[in-house]
Amino acid sequence: MRNMGARKKYRIQASTTTNTYVYCRIAARDALKKAQKEQQGWLYFAMMAGVFAAFTVEGYLNHLGQKQVRDWSEFERKLGPREKLLLLRDMLHLPVDMTRRPFQTLSDMLRLRDALAHGKTLTVPSDRVVGDPGDETARYPQPGWKKLCSLHSIERMVEDAENMVRHLCAECGSKRDPFVSPGGGSSEVEEIKVE
Repeated sequence: MRNMGARKKYRIQASTTTNTYVYCRIAARDALKKAQKEQQGWLYFAMMAGVFAAFTVEGYLNHLGQKQVRDWSEFERKLGPREKLLLLRDMLHLPVDMTRRPFQTLSDMLRLRDALAHGKTLTVPSDRVVGDPGDETARYPQPGWKKLCSLHSIERMVEDAENMVRHLCAECGSKRDPFVSPGGGSSEVEEIKVE
């Protein structure tokens, strides 16, 4: 019988931090570029860009809350993004004006995100008098979420999501670009013998 002896095994101790809001911003930017470039299928990229713009903001609010608010996990699952922003504004005394850009745009982002996340079949009736029977908007009325997906609207959402994050980051005292790193980590490998 062959002596197998001690076998090598490796113990790996590792830790990574992932700034999810940075990945969401990258997804929003990439989808926006495709929406701006594509002749066909642009709407689907616009949808993705708008939804990921909303995810960028909510991801950063959770990031900020974890860093700045004790017991943030108690609030995180119970509040929507708008409520999180207002809570952080009040707790951290942040200057946030919901009636002006970029924060004003959060309402459109969340309407789009919620309409798609909780999607349902919609019938949009229309009865209009028009001068041109070929008027596409009269012939095929759109649900509100689809109207939010115009290129102009989506460009504003992506830009304002970034500006909200940058504003909140700066108001909390950071001079660093909040999108500079998607995270990082470390690991150690140690060879161990198993008998």
